Amino acid sequence: MAVLLDNVTYSYNINDTHRIDAVKELSLHIEEGTFVALVGHNGSGKSTLAKLLNGLLLPSSGEVKIFGNSTLDPNTIYEIRKNVGMVFQNPDNQMIASIVEDDVAFGPENLGVEREEIIRRVEWALSKVGMLEYRKRTPFKMSGGQKQRLAIAGVLAIKPKILVLDESTAMLDPQGRSEVLKVAHELNKQDGITVIHITHFMEEALGADRLIVMNGGHIAFDGTPREVFKNYEELKAIKLAVPWETQMAISLQKAGVDVGEGIVNQEELVERLCQLL
Repeated sequence: MAVLLDNVTYSYNINDTHRIDAVKELSLHIEEGTFVALVGHNGSGKSTLAKLLNGLLLPSSGEVKIFGNSTLDPNTIYEIRKNVGMVFQNPDNQMIASIVEDDVAFGPENLGVEREEIIRRVEWALSKVGMLEYRKRTPFKMSGGQKQRLAIAGVLAIKPKILVLDESTAMLDPQGRSEVLKVAHELNKQDGITVIHITHFMEEALGADRLIVMNGGHIAFDGTPREVFKNYEELKAIKLAVPWETQMAISLQKAGVDVGEGIVNQEELVERLCQLL
């Protein structure tokens, strides 16, 4: 089991007398090698959950385990942080060095990795994100998508087993978002890295093995994207929208055009419409 949360609660202090539960009695398991999309509106608890996964936050109650190691155990927190790589929202906040390859090398250097191995890791990580040709350039003149791919490369150089993308596409244009998602899916399928993609773009969940919807610190829905998107009205009630293809199919159904249920992408919608025609 890659990730196990057992009845986890995390509370923030609002003032001396009041606390708010960002995550409430949440139990969850994630199998190794899966691609999980975690969605929810602002304040749903999804980013708090991300920080609980590598011990940036420790649960107020309950327990978080990564490959059997508890984040509450100070003897294993170092190993946990090697296994859980985090990529955050703003790529500019994640850059350390003024040259791309130096930036990617920063993580393994701080882990005491030998120089020859660092060189191999930097080349491998940059190749994985399609940035090897930029290794001698400065990252500060790159596009948002390129910077975020560089941030992923920096995490990959540490050789994590789990990659957590915490709203990593939120500040990117559509092309940049597409670039980052492509890299994440390739890492999952080709290298077996467990990916936990936290986003508020519902369409980004379409390619996931599993979709978890959070609301008010709880898990509201958990299943494949096709299973979850069937709950259109319930998702709408918690201020989440299904992909436009699903919305279109639902609207057609209500208008008396029987395109069937469970449509989650453009190809399916076009195929159903062509069959009717």
